[in-house]
Amino acid sequence: MPGKLLIETFGTEVRRLREGKGWSQEELAARAGLNRSYLGEIERGDATASLLSVGKLACALGLNLTGLLARCDQITGRLAPEDGATASANRT
Repeated sequence: MPGKLLIETFGTEVRRLREGKGWSQEELAARAGLNRSYLGEIERGDATASLLSVGKLACALGLNLTGLLARCDQITGRLAPEDGATASANRT
């Protein structure tokens, strides 16, 4: 999967979850300890969230890290590695 698709999917899912709670970007950013404009960039797919930021967003949204990432994985399907042999070796 191209990286840009994953970044955009993550941002879209964060926005969907935020809007589902009736929160503004300012509200979620404050709860997650992030800058509001950085959150906007994440939601638009203009910024790649660090692992720390993903964890903060997950916590603020009431999810664990894997739960938030799993939602993105369900939307995009399983990530297809560039080299299938490498992916098989990494799973063992």
